[in-house]
Amino acid sequence: MDSIMRPFQFYPTYVFDEAKHKIDVVAKEYLQKASDDTHHLVPIDVPGDEHCLYHSIVLLMNNPLVTTTELRVRTVIELIINENYYDTMYLQHAGTTDIIIQAACRKGMCSELHEIAALCNVLQCNIRSVYPKIDFQYYKAIWDSVFTPIPPVIGNCNIAILWSNTLHEKDARETYNGTWRPNHFVPLLSPPILNEFSSQSVSLVVTPEKKTFKNNAVTQIRVPEFQSSLSRRLRSEDNSGNDFVQTNVSSTMEKEKDDKEERRQIQLQKKRERSRSSRMNETEEHRQIRLQKEKERSRASRMTETEEQRQVRLEKMDERNQSSRANESEEQRQIRLEKMKERNQSSRANESEGQRQTRLEKKREQTQRTRTNESREQHQILLEQQKKRSQANRTKKKHENVGSGKNYVRSPWPEPIARDLKETRLQQFLEQMSMSKLAEATCAVCNIRTPAKDAKKIPISKIPNIDLLKASEELKTLIKNSTENTATLIDDNNTRTTSHIK
Repeated sequence: MDSIMRPFQFYPTYVFDEAKHKIDVVAKEYLQKASDDTHHLVPIDVPGDEHCLYHSIVLLMNNPLVTTTELRVRTVIELIINENYYDTMYLQHAGTTDIIIQAACRKGMCSELHEIAALCNVLQCNIRSVYPKIDFQYYKAIWDSVFTPIPPVIGNCNIAILWSNTLHEKDARETYNGTWRPNHFVPLLSPPILNEFSSQSVSLVVTPEKKTFKNNAVTQIRVPEFQSSLSRRLRSEDNSGNDFVQTNVSSTMEKEKDDKEERRQIQLQKKRERSRSSRMNETEEHRQIRLQKEKERSRASRMTETEEQRQVRLEKMDERNQSSRANESEEQRQIRLEKMKERNQSSRANESEGQRQTRLEKKREQTQRTRTNESREQHQILLEQQKKRSQANRTKKKHENVGSGKNYVRSPWPEPIARDLKETRLQQFLEQMSMSKLAEATCAVCNIRTPAKDAKKIPISKIPNIDLLKASEELKTLIKNSTENTATLIDDNNTRTTSHIK
C-alpha cells in the first residue's frame, strides 16, 4: 500500500520520436478540428481499449515499471480521498464522483472527466485536455481546458491529451445514430526539433564509422564525433574569437527567449479578446451559468486553501476594493452601497436564528476591537456620525407619519367593535352551545357515546343480520354464572365477618 500512495517522479516525454512512436492517423483528423494552438502537435497511437487514457500516460512516462492498472488504482484512490472536491467541480458536467468511481472499477468502461482531473493530482502535473470542435456546445468548454492539481499542489510539468475516436467521423456518426462522441484518448507530443547551424538542418546526429584491420580482418569501428566539434576547434583559437562566439550564442538565446515571450503575450491577448467577445455576445442564461461555475471554482479553491493563502487572498481583495473605491464617482458609490444593502437584507431574511446570533456576536467583537484601538478624536467622529444618522432616521419617520398635507389619512386603529357584529357573534355562540347541538347518543353497535347530530337512526326492522347484535346463549349463561358466584362470595364474606364479631 505504501508503494501505491508514494508520489510519482513524473518526467514526461515531450518530443515525437519516429523510432519509438507511431502517428494515429484518425486522431490527426480530429486534432485539425480542435483549437488552433494545438494543430502543430502530433497524436501518438496507443491501444484502443478501456485503458487508453492510462496507456497515454504510460507512453509519456517512459517508465516500464509503471502499468496502466497501477495508474487506474491510484486514480480511484485519489477520487475517493477528494470526492467532495470533485463533486463540487464536475458534478454538473459528468455526474457524481461515486458513479465515476464505480465505473472506473468496472471492466470495459471508458474514462471520464473526473479521471483526467484526478490524474493531475496523481502525477502532480497540468493536463491540457484537447476536445475537437465537433457538435461543440458552450457547456463542453470544460472538456477543452487545462486541468491542474488541487491547491496548494502546483504542477511541475505540462502534458496534452486528445479526446478522439477509434473510427472516422462519418463511421462514428453512423454508429451513434448521427451524433459524434469520443471513445478514445491519445497523447499529444511536439514535432521533432531541428537544430540550425551554418545554414544546415540537423535532426539526428549519427556517429560516423571507419574501416580498420583487426586480426588480419577488416572491421568497422565507431569514431566519436560530437556536434560541438566545431566549438572544440574554436576553443583552440584566441580568446577574442571565443568571446565573440559566446556573445553570438548568448544574443541568439536572448532573442529566442524574447520571441517566445512575445508570442506568449500575443496568445494571451488573443485569448482575452476571445473571452471578451464571447461575453459580449452571450445571453443572460449563459452569463448566469458562467458566473455560477466561477463561484463553484472559487468555493472549491477556498475549501482547500491554507490559513496563510486565505490571508493573502483577503489582503489582495482589500487592496482591490480600496483601489476601486478611490476611483469611483459619487453615483457609483451610491449604487454600490445600495447593492450591498440589498445583499445584506436578502442574507438576513434567509438566515436561521443560529446564524443571526453568530453574525451579531461577530459584529459586537469587531465593534469592541475598533473601539479599543480608536483614539479620542476617532471616538468623537463616530459619535457625530451616530447623531447624524439618528437625526436622519427621525426626520424620515416624521415625514412618513405626517404624510403629504390633505392626502394624509390618520390610521383608524384601534376603534370600538360594532354592536351588530357583537350581536351576530353572540347569536352564533348560543346556537352552537344549545342542548340540541350538544346532545349525545350511544351507538348500538360499538357502545360509544357520540354527538347526536352525527348519529344515524335506523329502524330495527331494517337492520340486516340483526341476530348478530343479540347476545348468544353461552354469553348469557356465563354472565348468569358469574353473577351467582359473586353473590355467593359476598354471602360467605358476610358470614365470616359476623362470626368474627361474635
